[in-house]
Amino acid sequence: MLHTTHRWALCLLLSSVSLHGTAAPAHTSMTVAGLEQPAQIRVDRWGVAHVYARTDGDAFFVQGFNVARDRLFQLDLLRRKGLGHLAEAFGPGYVAQDRAARLFLYRGDMAAEWASYGPDARAAVTRFVDGINAYIDWLSTQPQALPYEFRRFDYAPEKWRPEDVLRIRTTGLSRNVKSEVARAKVACKASLSVDAIRLKLQPAWTTSVPDGLDPCLPEQVLKVYELATQAPRLSAGTAPAVALAEPLRNEELAAAEGSNNWVIAPHKSATGHAVLADDPHRAY
Repeated sequence: MLHTTHRWALCLLLSSVSLHGTAAPAHTSMTVAGLEQPAQIRVDRWGVAHVYARTDGDAFFVQGFNVARDRLFQLDLLRRKGLGHLAEAFGPGYVAQDRAARLFLYRGDMAAEWASYGPDARAAVTRFVDGINAYIDWLSTQPQALPYEFRRFDYAPEKWRPEDVLRIRTTGLSRNVKSEVARAKVACKASLSVDAIRLKLQPAWTTSVPDGLDPCLPEQVLKVYELATQAPRLSAGTAPAVALAEPLRNEELAAAEGSNNWVIAPHKSATGHAVLADDPHRAY
């Protein structure tokens, strides 16, 4: 895939409201390598960023740039957790968590995986990651803008690769793994019909155990997975050793597990059409 080396201006417009009325918006213009055309980020009075770009590629690029501008430390922390790179930044106390995380990295056919996402997915992810990396490059010339956390722990953010987005996806699948293991334990001690009483599936679904699969799992089967997916624990001082993984949720939360959707009826929408909003469960 060819990458543009064009440099265009990215304008940042910050709008704010004072207690005594509307304040003048603040404008910031920066030259960013990788943009195909000039673009804008407008942050409204509620702090919501609006991206204006002339191409789809630039829209994803600017989105990545803006996410990094707002949340670079979180992005870097989640990437390190998913790839098993925490110990590099925070010390040997994270070796066990890194080891566990690397056991769950995707190692399949990357080309086939990209293809399963649709024809434009790789281009979109690549441009998004290019935007993150462009912000990291910009920080190298503006060290005073480096987020406090990197200075506090004395390390630099790592650049992303498009493949990182796919390889660390296990981080966003932890709840489903736990519910499947819980269902297997019920099937081992009783039956799947009993599990249907414990947790009703919606829409209705008849669950079956594949031939040759033993549902009687070891008691600690989730220990490594919980360690791999738990949130990194940082302190004001040096990074502490990784504590034992805590259960990710209790039974009350388990009963509420499901996809996140909400719908607006046609008679309540401005267009007269129904609106469905869905969470695709992608962590990045």
